[in-house]
Amino acid sequence: MEEELRLWAINVDEFRQCFAAPPALAQTLMGITDSLTPDQPQSHTLLSKLGPLLRRPPTAPVIRPMVPNRMDAEAMMTSRFIASNRLGACWVLAQAWLDHLSAARTSLPLARSQFDELEFDLVRVGVPTELSIRQLWRRGVDIPLRPTDDMSIGYTPYGTVLDMSVQWSHALSQLEEKTVDFATPVVAFLTGFPQYAEGSSLDLIALWTHH
Repeated sequence: MEEELRLWAINVDEFRQCFAAPPALAQTLMGITDSLTPDQPQSHTLLSKLGPLLRRPPTAPVIRPMVPNRMDAEAMMTSRFIASNRLGACWVLAQAWLDHLSAARTSLPLARSQFDELEFDLVRVGVPTELSIRQLWRRGVDIPLRPTDDMSIGYTPYGTVLDMSVQWSHALSQLEEKTVDFATPVVAFLTGFPQYAEGSSLDLIALWTHH
């Protein structure tokens, strides 16, 4: 099972705007979408020569699981319902949008057993529970795209990110050796927020996947 934590520094309202995208943003998001969609070669098989009843229109996209397409993007940008069989592809696309729009991002392997250990260890050394790792996805991002069964997603406001950065930084020297290794890159990302923000207020969006 692959388990990963992905973090983005971005104002959560900027991400929400993707799901009611004005024209300029929609153009940007569609460009990102096109970059993820492989070229669709025209078929020259015998089946393709059997006439218009069996021939796919040249402009019709090939629908592939986990590969987003323009129809997915249009549905997301207009907050339309996403069928269950397209949710995975749409989340691939949502993460690509986050990658492009965020001021900074990182990802690291993080198994459930590891964040359970980290949660316990942080509390053991005095970090408040409201600043623990599970709090990263406690607040919903409130977008029309519903999470899949194998993910947890949420956001943390800028002020709480700064508090978490201070508390986790102070805790590092007291943590067990087995938890320091996967706490350290999270701390490094959190402590960079004032630099990422450049005077603005950025939130932290966190996505943990297990599949």
